[in-house]
Amino acid sequence: MSRDHNHYFKDVSYLDYIDVYRVLELFEVDNNAIAHAIKKLLCAGIRGSKNEQQDIQEAIDSLERWKDMRNEDFRLEIVPKLKI
Repeated sequence: MSRDHNHYFKDVSYLDYIDVYRVLELFEVDNNAIAHAIKKLLCAGIRGSKNEQQDIQEAIDSLERWKDMRNEDFRLEIVPKLKI
C-alpha cells in the first residue's frame, strides 16, 4: 500500500497490543519532556486521577520546559564563545 506520509505509519502486526511506551519507542521519542507531554495528551482525562484540562496543561508545561531547556543549552553554547 502506498502512503504519502510513510513516517506516520509503523508496522505493529507482530504485536498483540501497543501502549504509550511502545508508541514512544516506535516513533523514536528520546526526550523525557516530550515523552511526558505525549503520554499526557494520549491519555488526557482517562487515567482517573486528573481531568482532561489538567493533563493537557501538564503537557503544555512539559513542552514549555523543553523549550526552556533548549534555550539553556543554546546559551551554554554561545555565551562562552562571546568571552563576556
